[in-house]
Amino acid sequence: MIYFLLMAVLALVVWLGTLLWVEAGQLPRGQRLERVRQSPQWADGEFHNQETTPQFTGDKSALRVMWDFMFSKMDGLSPLNPVPTVKTDLKAIQRHEEVVVWLGHSSVFVQTGGKRFLFDPVLTATLPVTLFMRPFKGADTYTPADLPPVDYLIITHDHWDHLDYHTVKALRKRVGAVVCPLGVGQHFEYWGYEAHLVHEMDWGDSLAIDSTATLRCLPARHFSGRLLGRNRTLWASYLIDGARRIYVSGDGGYDRRFAAIGKKYPGIDLAIMENGQYNADWRYIHMMPHLLPQAVDDLGAGRLLTYHNSKYALARHRWNEPLDSIASAARGHGWQLLTPRIGQPVNLEASQAQQFDRWWEF
Repeated sequence: MIYFLLMAVLALVVWLGTLLWVEAGQLPRGQRLERVRQSPQWADGEFHNQETTPQFTGDKSALRVMWDFMFSKMDGLSPLNPVPTVKTDLKAIQRHEEVVVWLGHSSVFVQTGGKRFLFDPVLTATLPVTLFMRPFKGADTYTPADLPPVDYLIITHDHWDHLDYHTVKALRKRVGAVVCPLGVGQHFEYWGYEAHLVHEMDWGDSLAIDSTATLRCLPARHFSGRLLGRNRTLWASYLIDGARRIYVSGDGGYDRRFAAIGKKYPGIDLAIMENGQYNADWRYIHMMPHLLPQAVDDLGAGRLLTYHNSKYALARHRWNEPLDSIASAARGHGWQLLTPRIGQPVNLEASQAQQFDRWWEF
């Protein structure tokens, strides 16, 4: 009996390890690796931020930070009840509509200028990822089957909560092109995407969408790595630069890049900004809540929609603290705060400001 039990445990470990290895993807090689090495952001075998960015800050060791993250107790990390959401038929949205739909955490569906953009879709919950990243009840409303065909699948960086193997595999036949930072394209090729569909970009690169719009790859202040090889792929933010300018921040702490972006690309209509999973112990790689309003001011954005919250507990703060914080801090600023529920469409052409309830206080 003990023998068979040990064999069963070994088989389970091998199975989970195999799944994890496949889902971890593949480090850049060949031409992709050569382009990585030519990047101005690359030095000493890894990518770097524009400003010095220690991953962990304060007096704690990295081991103590991770121990506290994994084992310290805190009330309110997860909601007591299912997160209230809206199930929108995304396939029924007409091409002419100017709309944004937040799908939870950092997954966002954007339709503007007749084109569909899907950012960082993580719409499955399977082993082994659920061992360390389990969605709140209700926040997992959307699955890959709910998505219509998209023109551009855009990845900000290759962390597990932004690039999900099962989601991108399921979407393969409904994706016109993939846009990602340098090195990340290797994951897609490894998972079966054709190389010509994948467009890798460095900070400052651009991709023509059509005669009226351009997708721009811009800096972020973060890091990368899925299992092995930290910072061997790049991280980024993006600007959809057309008749309407929409900025998507990806992950990253505050620095001077927001002012530089706002100066170079004035008139940003909507900023979709990271707000959640922050901690003073890693304050340079995620946006601290007291600095988020300043970042939006720096960008000069007209409207703000925050994300990277309300689906996972990846930091030691109350699950609804990010929205409480920005709802209070937004008062007195010149931009409009948008707080839709997961799945609730934001009409970018609305003649009057849309009203959203404080759903996170249920």
